[in-house]
Amino acid sequence: MKAFIEKTMNDQIFDLQRLVRVKSVSRGEPAQPGKPFGRSVYEALETALDIARSRGFEKVWSVDGYAGVIEYGEGDETLGILAHLDVVPEGEGWTYPPYGAEIHGSRIYGRGTLDDKGAAVSAIYALAAVKESGVKMKRKVRIILGTDEEIGSLGVAHYLKTEGAPTMAFTPDAEYPVVNSEMGILQATYHRDGAYAIRVSVGTAANVIPGVVTVTLPNPAKTVPVPEGFTAEFQENTITVTGRGGHASMPEFAKNALLATLQVLNAQELPEQDAALVNGFSKLWALDLHGEHLGIDVTDDSGRTTYSPDIFTVDETGVTFTTDCRHPFSQSADTLLNTWDAAYGKLGFTRVKEIIKPGHFIPADSELVSTLMRVYNRINGSDSKPLSMGGGTYARELPNAVAFGVVREGDANLCHVPDESVALDDLRFNTEVMAEAIYELAAQK
Repeated sequence: MKAFIEKTMNDQIFDLQRLVRVKSVSRGEPAQPGKPFGRSVYEALETALDIARSRGFEKVWSVDGYAGVIEYGEGDETLGILAHLDVVPEGEGWTYPPYGAEIHGSRIYGRGTLDDKGAAVSAIYALAAVKESGVKMKRKVRIILGTDEEIGSLGVAHYLKTEGAPTMAFTPDAEYPVVNSEMGILQATYHRDGAYAIRVSVGTAANVIPGVVTVTLPNPAKTVPVPEGFTAEFQENTITVTGRGGHASMPEFAKNALLATLQVLNAQELPEQDAALVNGFSKLWALDLHGEHLGIDVTDDSGRTTYSPDIFTVDETGVTFTTDCRHPFSQSADTLLNTWDAAYGKLGFTRVKEIIKPGHFIPADSELVSTLMRVYNRINGSDSKPLSMGGGTYARELPNAVAFGVVREGDANLCHVPDESVALDDLRFNTEVMAEAIYELAAQK
């Protein structure tokens, strides 16, 4: 298998570049007949299925345009490998074209190289390596390619309704070694009517921390100090604050420009209603990563609360904002919502929408987790233990699934950030690890 992977590395790189060059932003285009998430996401799905066919797989099909399936092997039980082909919007601050899939140094740059197209291509080549080895199978293996993970996982939900859940599964959409515990996810949107003088429109998705914010003022901008780690440009009646975008589950690796903007605005001369709005949020949110000023900072064995305001709009209809929270098992969604409703209610806001995703846990001594840990530690030469995280993956959609890779231990997680990229050596490593995992979980020995 290792020899096959080495021999086909150039093909794998080429196929990943093909996929990244498809701008498959989740729900970035209107639905069309047979293309429930738009033309570009459908194009990414068809490209991935074409890659599978080119590797000699015969059982390859689309599930009504919601998901793709690549099947190999036999048996009454099924090992699923779930990856997704949709991406978050590219945002700002890129050094290289976000959909160029250019190679610079030893890395491929582009939205989706890490989250999650690179993993999807590695899964296809890993299964191809198993197929080429000629080993007999005791379980069927299905690579399940979703198309809507960044927004709501409707693609996989449709697959499960149509095809049913695999016996066991892993999704290469997080970190190594194995993530067997995912905290709860809670996203909430609040609104208040009103006529405000400032204008703000920031945020691409609820799970993406904004790296750049531009605010238009009703009067000349005043140059004021900027929080450490941020920069600001003051021009006539606009202020642009720059931090660093990132994934909402890992605010410690980002610099939320919205939070810094509120601090800068709090030092401006604003109309009374605008000043009260800005002051209220600058106190409630400060520069917090864990909702400290909201009183929701909790830590238990499953992790620590993270809290991130990621969408914020002030226009002629009023103010609307959306926040993202990853909470440990000991903290309930109802308790959090009650706390937020009370805090934001004092500012005149009403909750208009919430998305609740419960936490997910698979025991470390299960066949799935113990086998994946053994494979990873053998190849990596390590003695690592399973992880808990705040990120949400397809694993929580299934009864027996975990996240397995693909960010290496100790590496910065570049998902959802400018210049998202993956090292060529990591592609090789991911493919090798997945091939071994498939062999251990699905082959006859």
